[in-house]
Amino acid sequence: MNAAKCKVLVSECWADPTAVMAEGAEVEVVEDFCYLGNYTSNNGNCNKECSTRIGKASSVFGRLKNIWRNKNISLAIKVRLYESLVLSTLLYSSELWPLSVTQTKKLEAAHHKFQRRLLGISWKDKVKDNDIRKKTGLRKLKDIIKERRLRWLGHVLRMEDSRTPNRPCSGN
Repeated sequence: MNAAKCKVLVSECWADPTAVMAEGAEVEVVEDFCYLGNYTSNNGNCNKECSTRIGKASSVFGRLKNIWRNKNISLAIKVRLYESLVLSTLLYSSELWPLSVTQTKKLEAAHHKFQRRLLGISWKDKVKDNDIRKKTGLRKLKDIIKERRLRWLGHVLRMEDSRTPNRPCSGN
């Protein structure tokens, strides 16, 4: 094990983390860590993950600006592309996020911003979010995340008890 390449993420609930040694060197302790594209934090919040997901979804949305501006493509196809490419990027692993009200509002704001740009409507036009959602046929992000959580919970409940999501946590 290479100590220079390794990192340790210790939960905040452990008062005194013991130093981890590899090849005679102490392994660096970090507050958050990116593993397989997802950020995990030592305090359990998902601030960095939400910000990263909004940025990645903005990048995907921006790369498709020629499609959003094209008048020959129907709104139904644009919405399906938005759901499959942008929303899936924005909400990747969102079933497991412990969202705060602030984070939910940030995600919802990004969702509405994308829908407005998809429709070619500026925020200066003073069109309400409900009207935007009616035009696109999309739901609130809060409801989409709730549905994803329930679907994930159904998978967990059907798993064998020996699988990791069903194993009880060992408390301190």
